[in-house]
Amino acid sequence: MATNRITYGQSAIAVSQPPANSDNTYNLTGLKRVQSASIDFAFAKKRFKQLSSTDFAGEVQLRNADIGFNVDYLYSNGTNEALMGLEVDGSTRGIVNYAQKENQDRNYYIIMGTGDSQEPNMLDTAAQFKNKFNVMALGNVFLDSYSLSASVGSPVAVSSSLSAYNVVMNAYNDANDDGETIPAIDTTKTGPAEPVTDKQYTITTGVFQNTTNRDGNITSAFAVGDIELILPVVKEPGLEFTGSDRRGVRRATLDSFNLSFELQREDLYGLGSLYPYGRRALLPTIGGLNFTALATEFTTGNLNSFLSGSHAYDFHINLVNPSGQTGLQIAVEGAQMTKQGIQTNIGGNAQFQAGFDLSISPTSGLKISTPPLVIGQPVANADVGAILYIQATGRTSTDTSVYNADGFKYEWYKDAANIGAAGNERFCTAGSAGTYYAVVTNELGSATTNNSVVS
Repeated sequence: MATNRITYGQSAIAVSQPPANSDNTYNLTGLKRVQSASIDFAFAKKRFKQLSSTDFAGEVQLRNADIGFNVDYLYSNGTNEALMGLEVDGSTRGIVNYAQKENQDRNYYIIMGTGDSQEPNMLDTAAQFKNKFNVMALGNVFLDSYSLSASVGSPVAVSSSLSAYNVVMNAYNDANDDGETIPAIDTTKTGPAEPVTDKQYTITTGVFQNTTNRDGNITSAFAVGDIELILPVVKEPGLEFTGSDRRGVRRATLDSFNLSFELQREDLYGLGSLYPYGRRALLPTIGGLNFTALATEFTTGNLNSFLSGSHAYDFHINLVNPSGQTGLQIAVEGAQMTKQGIQTNIGGNAQFQAGFDLSISPTSGLKISTPPLVIGQPVANADVGAILYIQATGRTSTDTSVYNADGFKYEWYKDAANIGAAGNERFCTAGSAGTYYAVVTNELGSATTNNSVVS
C-alpha cells in the first residue's frame, strides 16, 4: 500500500564509480550518514520575437538543463569523499587530483520507499527492492564545491554541491532481473550526445550494508575529541594560540575550523548537441581555511610587514576521536593569512580567529588522508582453493619494512585466527573451508573487510 509521504528512513543515496556511461550493475555504493539532500533544475530556454508581432514567436532549448544537487552529511571514515572523486591519499597527491582527469563523472541514485517499513539499510535480499522504491537518478554528476566544518563537542559536518547533465525519475521494477537503465548521457560517442540505453544499474543489499569497511567497526559519526593544528610559529602580529611547542613544532588546540573550496568548471559544447562533451575543471582554485582558538599572549610585529604578503604557512590539522585515533588528517601548503580577529569578554577567555587562503592544485595546496577504506571487498562466498582479493584506498606509506608495496599492511584471518602464511598481501588463497576476512592497516588506523565464507 502506498504511503502519503516519504520519510527520511525510507530514503538513501547511492553513487557509481566513474565513468558515468559504464555499467552500474555491481559498482554502486551508498553514501554514509547523509543528513539532507536537495535537487533543483532550470531549463535553458530562449524565447524570441519577430517583426510584425508584439507577441513571442517561439522558443528554443539552447542546451541541457542546469541541474543542481546538494548533499549534507556527517563525516565518518572518508567513504563519501572517495565516492565524490576526492583524493584521500594525501601522502603525495592533492585533494583535487582526479578533477583534472577525463571521464570522472558519476551517477547518483536517490532511492525513496513507496510504502511503510521500507528502509534500504534494513532489507535482506535484492528481490525486496523490486516494486517498492522510486528512484530519482542523476546522470553525469560532477563535484562543484566542498566544505568541512568541525568544532569541539559537535559531529564533523560536510556540505557539498554537485551538478548533473540529466535526471531520470521512475519506479524500480527490475522486471527482467537485470536492473534499470542508467541515467547517463553518452558524451563520448561521435555525433550528438544521447542517453545511454544499453547499460543497467541494480540495487542490492550490498549497496548500503558493509560497503567500505564493516559498518559496525567504524565511527557512527566523527565526534571530535580534539582538533589539533600543527604549524610553525605564526609571524603575523596578533595573539598566540593555546597549545604547546614541542621540538620546534607549534601544536595549537582549536575550538573550531572550516575548510572549503569550489571547483570552477567549463562546459565544452560542440555543434549538433545540447549536451557538453566535457566538463573541464579550471585549476588551480582558491580554497579558504578559517579557525578559532583560545589565545595566550601577544606576538610582536608591525601590521605593515603583514601587508607585504611575505609569509606562507604549511601546517596539518588532525581530527582525533575520543579513542585517540586520527580519523582525518588535513595538510595545508602555502597558506597566506587574509584576516585575523581578537575577541574577549567578561567571564570568558580571549579568543583568536584567523582566515587563510590557499592555492589548490592536483599536486599541492590541500591534501587529505584517511584510515584505510576497503573499496574492493572479498567475495561473499567462494570454493576451497579460490583466491580472495581486496582493494583499499586511503593514506599510503613508502616504508616497505612494515607496509606492502601498495602502501598498506594486510593481515588475513580464518575463523578469527591469524593466517601467518598468507603474508602481507592483498590476496589470500583459501586452502580450506572456513570464514575468511582481512584487517588492512595504514599510518592512521585499520579497517576490517567483510567475511568471505569458503566451502
